[in-house]
Amino acid sequence: MHEREIQALIDQALQALRRDDHVRAVAIADQLAAVAPEHAVVRAIRAQALLGSEDGEEALAEARRAVELGGEDPFAHLLLGMAAWRCEKHTLAQGSLERALELSRRDPKFLAEYAWFMASQRGPRPAEEAAREAVDADAASSVAWAALGLAQYRLHRRDDAEASLHRALKLDPNDIYAQSAMVVLLQDRRQDDKAVALAKLLEDSPGTEEFVEAVRSEAKQRQIAKMLLERNVVIPERSGESPRRRWLWVCIAAVMISGMLILLNPRHPATIVLCVIIPLYLLWRARQFLFD
Repeated sequence: MHEREIQALIDQALQALRRDDHVRAVAIADQLAAVAPEHAVVRAIRAQALLGSEDGEEALAEARRAVELGGEDPFAHLLLGMAAWRCEKHTLAQGSLERALELSRRDPKFLAEYAWFMASQRGPRPAEEAAREAVDADAASSVAWAALGLAQYRLHRRDDAEASLHRALKLDPNDIYAQSAMVVLLQDRRQDDKAVALAKLLEDSPGTEEFVEAVRSEAKQRQIAKMLLERNVVIPERSGESPRRRWLWVCIAAVMISGMLILLNPRHPATIVLCVIIPLYLLWRARQFLFD
């Protein structure tokens, strides 16, 4: 395949990525990888397409190859960081994102992605510092404001977090970072209906399925608990023993007490009491050992 044809396919793949058509992007990237396996841009495109199609491990392998071929390309390092993050390799992710920042001379878009990673996976104070740098670099970045809002939420500054997240959603109502962080804040404030409605918008975004399901599950549990409370329903604690087993303990106690009375044939009332108390105490300790 001639270079012109390869470039035409690269353009088609990039167009598919801009439309979030990751299935087509992967198909074109596979075709490109077959004819130009040593092309750094091809590997980067395939890594990005695989990230969008939720194939994290293969995306990570492709991103590593893109870095090997691309050398000092900041975008390749950014992709490696994002793919490592998807695979929960957070040390590799942070190192790659920081390298991408260095190579890009702290490009505002790269700063925003790094700030979101820090807000999601690292301590809230360094995350807030990274987010403020991202906001200062580009005050129109919804991702940067979302990262700042999430960091502020983790620092228990709810009002600041709400203001930052509203700013992010005003800049881009469809920003999934801002949406997901706002869902967390709404749940924290027990505004479950709003949280579930906002989480529904995330359903079609790759990698959000578990998050959306967790939001719905928590809202449903709270709704059930509220209904039970309103109806004064008390859910009884489950006992560790069945009724049959309780009767078994009673029988054992009776046998032990009878045995001691027959064996010792006590005459004094105090001795008789001890013949009853000692077996009951031993059985009580045994039940504690078995069921507590």
